[in-house]
Amino acid sequence: MSRRLISMIAVAICLASLVMGCARIHLVPSEIPRLDTKTEGLAGPFNNITVTLVNAQADDSNYSVKDWKGRNTGYLLSRKLWTEKLAEALGAELMARQGKVVGRAPVTISLKITEVTYPRNVFGKIYFDATASVTSNSGWTKTYVGTGDAATVGSAGWNRAANWTITNVVRVIMSDPEFTAELRRKK
Repeated sequence: MSRRLISMIAVAICLASLVMGCARIHLVPSEIPRLDTKTEGLAGPFNNITVTLVNAQADDSNYSVKDWKGRNTGYLLSRKLWTEKLAEALGAELMARQGKVVGRAPVTISLKITEVTYPRNVFGKIYFDATASVTSNSGWTKTYVGTGDAATVGSAGWNRAANWTITNVVRVIMSDPEFTAELRRKK
């Protein structure tokens, strides 16, 4: 490569870093990918399970995503919206395994996305970690962390990473024997 081309690439990377540092990018998960019920090896079926899923995240203000050093990244999101998407995705996975998600059930699971971070900087990829607090009406509480990534091709890439992050949180929750035991608990 010529020196001029290398210099142009370096300038482009610096400009992209500046724009990313100043721009406010709203992360809006929309189409959460489903887990593969055949190959994921997750618990189920839940034929006799009836559960109520509740979005317990009250904070609907813009949340600033921090990087691995605690600095603002320019990414903003609504933890309430992310929690709503988590509840929808978890409900869909439970129903795919013959569970019933209803308004009033013996077991109520409250969900809350508490933190989202940008944990590492890898060229060509966007990564997010999301921390979710899951609480049942019996008093059981557990925290789960899921990671998602996507190529950094504009807002579609950022939002794709958000979608995969929520999918991974669902995968981690559904893989936990304590969670599935809590679902089977009778009032």
